[in-house]
Amino acid sequence: MLARRREGRTTTGAGQRAGGCSRGGFTLIELLVVIGIAVLLLAMMVPTGKAMREGNRAMACKSQLMQIGQAMKAYYADEGGAPPFYIDTGQAWGTDDPHGAGLMALYDLGYLNRRESLHCPRDIYVDGDTPEYYQSYQRRDEDVDTSSGTDLDAWSYLNSRGVTDQADLYYRRQLQPAAIVGAAPPVPVIHPDFRPADDTVITWCPFHTDYLRSGDVGDYQVLFWDGSVVRIPEDIMCDPSIAPDAPWKVGHDDGIE
Repeated sequence: MLARRREGRTTTGAGQRAGGCSRGGFTLIELLVVIGIAVLLLAMMVPTGKAMREGNRAMACKSQLMQIGQAMKAYYADEGGAPPFYIDTGQAWGTDDPHGAGLMALYDLGYLNRRESLHCPRDIYVDGDTPEYYQSYQRRDEDVDTSSGTDLDAWSYLNSRGVTDQADLYYRRQLQPAAIVGAAPPVPVIHPDFRPADDTVITWCPFHTDYLRSGDVGDYQVLFWDGSVVRIPEDIMCDPSIAPDAPWKVGHDDGIE
């Protein structure tokens, strides 16, 4: 009798242990729920990560533009003018490639510590092994409409804009007075007492318009002579029907808050 009772208890205990281990894995529904939650979290994280990357690129670009502005002032103080970057044209200001190192002179002569500062991290349209890689801030902007002006308006950096009349509103809105256009390449006109106005545009960056936006319009980052970098909507920069009629004529007041 005692043996049978012990055998019964042993049998009953084994059955309980077996029953307790019968739900050791996930059911199909539970597995699908876990996968669905993981997919949802991933979908939420991807746009956030992309926004953070784009924000970091825009901040890095702004910092580089400010470095260029400081280097430009130091160069200007020593040389009495901006690094040469002239369009070789007649009075009509044609479409020939520019002469001169332009902003690269700031690095070559030691005013800018890093050559990489001349490349916008969002400029993914050129190969790193080409000279164009370091021309993010001195390139012809294909989005600028020059139908009512000149091809010169589309270049982001050009130290002469062709204004020779000192009474002209934009005379001091250029980096220095106009070049002598009969020479090849054009010869800079150096006036030691000439100083650009604070709202003179040094250069601009068009590569962040997909991320930096004012409503439905993308924004450019524009570097002014006073060292400020202002976000200005691309329709103001590119459309000559919206005042001002050329991107180099924009001012601080054209920027967004």
